[in-house]
Amino acid sequence: MPRNQRPYDVPSAALWASAFIILALIIVEAGRQGGSIAYADMVSQAGEYTVMTTEGGTDEPLFVIDERREVLLVYQIEQQRTVELRIIEDLPKLFRDARARKEGRH
Repeated sequence: MPRNQRPYDVPSAALWASAFIILALIIVEAGRQGGSIAYADMVSQAGEYTVMTTEGGTDEPLFVIDERREVLLVYQIEQQRTVELRIIEDLPKLFRDARARKEGRH
């Protein structure tokens, strides 16, 4: 491997790591607000998709990161019967907004 080549894409890896950190924070905060604790039950990756489920009682959230489209999709599995798309977040915009809030620019 040439000296100036990286074995992986650093910005992409950093984006993924940040996405999982934000996802974990969302789960922790949701647990505080609802009075119940949410645990990550399973994380799986297939191609350009990473999927995580959490135990949330009868209604389970399902988080999907689409690497190609750079979006976070949040589905609600209701009583193990139906799946409903609840949230679509543009990941680059999510990180820009978080950075702006951190720097005091709402």
